[in-house]
Amino acid sequence: MADTMIQTNQVPQLSMTADDATMIDHLPVEAATALARLLQRQERQVIARKVLSAARIGHTVYDEMLLSGHQTNVHTTGAVDKAVTGKVSTTLGVSVPQATAWMTLSFLLSTLPTVTAAFLDGDHSLERIRIIANEIGVLSDDDVRAFAETRALQLAERNQADTTLRDQVVEMVIALDPDGAADRREEAAARDQNVRVRRDTNGHCSISVYAPGEMGAHLAARIAKMISERICPRDPRRQGQVQVAAFAEIQGLPGAHLSCECGRGDCSRAIPLPEEPSGLTDLDIDVDETDPSDDVDADADVTDDLETTDDAQSDADGDADVTDDAETITDDDADFDATDTEEAQPDTDTESDSQLSLSLITDPSGQREARLEYFGVIDNSHARSLISSGQLVTVSEFPTLDIPSINTATSLDRIPAAWRRLDDPFPAAPIDPTGHGGHLLPPSGALTYRIPAWLREKIIELDGTCRYPHCGRPASECQIDHLVKFVHQDPITGGWTVEFNLMPLCTPDHQRKHMGLLIPTMLSDRAVIWRDPVTGETITTYPR
Repeated sequence: MADTMIQTNQVPQLSMTADDATMIDHLPVEAATALARLLQRQERQVIARKVLSAARIGHTVYDEMLLSGHQTNVHTTGAVDKAVTGKVSTTLGVSVPQATAWMTLSFLLSTLPTVTAAFLDGDHSLERIRIIANEIGVLSDDDVRAFAETRALQLAERNQADTTLRDQVVEMVIALDPDGAADRREEAAARDQNVRVRRDTNGHCSISVYAPGEMGAHLAARIAKMISERICPRDPRRQGQVQVAAFAEIQGLPGAHLSCECGRGDCSRAIPLPEEPSGLTDLDIDVDETDPSDDVDADADVTDDLETTDDAQSDADGDADVTDDAETITDDDADFDATDTEEAQPDTDTESDSQLSLSLITDPSGQREARLEYFGVIDNSHARSLISSGQLVTVSEFPTLDIPSINTATSLDRIPAAWRRLDDPFPAAPIDPTGHGGHLLPPSGALTYRIPAWLREKIIELDGTCRYPHCGRPASECQIDHLVKFVHQDPITGGWTVEFNLMPLCTPDHQRKHMGLLIPTMLSDRAVIWRDPVTGETITTYPR
């Protein structure tokens, strides 16, 4: 609140009339920034009170029905709930799903006093508060729930996407209540599993499936593999169109077959591929640098209108598309020169699409919960069932940090779960401003620009998502960037191709980084401090 008071003294008074538009248009950027931050906090405070007020309207209806002994039609399922949400909907002029969301949130907050206080103070967006309430509200033990409240709010303060926050809070809840997590998974299967196909406009439909995580992961992996093998970067279609074409073939639509539509006779996906060369070569190709993570999903969740723009970008970045764009799996680092862009090569193994092996990452040290490729964190009981059931999973361990022995800034071996790292009161030290990753002499491969597959996969597993502030794009769909630029003319002098000089960045954020909008410095725990070269302000992002 102290920061807010300081900001209040620095911003002009608003008249709350149309004249404000002219006044704001002439503000210096510093004053506009302070005003926007103040209004953002006040907006959140107003929304919190609106949600609780709406819930009070609903509770009044509920109490009246109970006191009057109101009789409902025995054939009307959830009659009281429908009356409550209907009253909120008609009173405030919002949809029934919106009214239901407010009532649900209010109910969850009734057992979360610390989260409620943060909500009323305007510390976090409506979506972040709802994520926290939905995930930790299931904890039955009062002390455990209170502990989880504090940790979740600390995680919410980080400059990360909402989807990343959800992933971290889910991991914490599983660790705090593993048996409950397994029980809730089984209950959800019995209660909510379903497939819905709804007619939509323009000759299209919407398909919604609530199914076990491994089913979604397997589908996502199959679509990504098909696109990687059959679609080249020159295909003119949007990524979503290509995904739908792949899905059509997978589900057996007669005549459906995914193929590249670039129209070029030399398309590497449309002709039999030669044997994979022993070494990688630079390919001079034109790559579309746009990325779907810059597009806001039109199918937004039923959040309040005032909050939609606050988190739309992070949701778009975090709710990942299932395919790796051809450009996003390159190590395009040198000012986006086309000669430094490597075209994605198809997977040439003989494994069929339907027999994909999903990666299941475990941590024998117990610092992390199991993580399923293309899905996320799962409880250990779920992981054991996947391994023992005969389904195709390849088990590996979370990677260890490769910190040179000369660097004693950290004692980390593996990166613990995000909620466990909050215990460390001291920030880690910068690993190496030279971009040499703490090495005195270049290790094998450090002076080669191309990143070997094993190192790329390690960076993906270590970081989890794009490392730019407020982006949740999965690391597997990102480029791997040299923090300190690799110098092709004299590699020994520039940044090296080593673990602590590499991080995943999605295409738009990779471009922003190269434009110098924020300057990154990596720490010995793989946290990255981003500094604004104009204002000097810093933002820290963390591995997932």
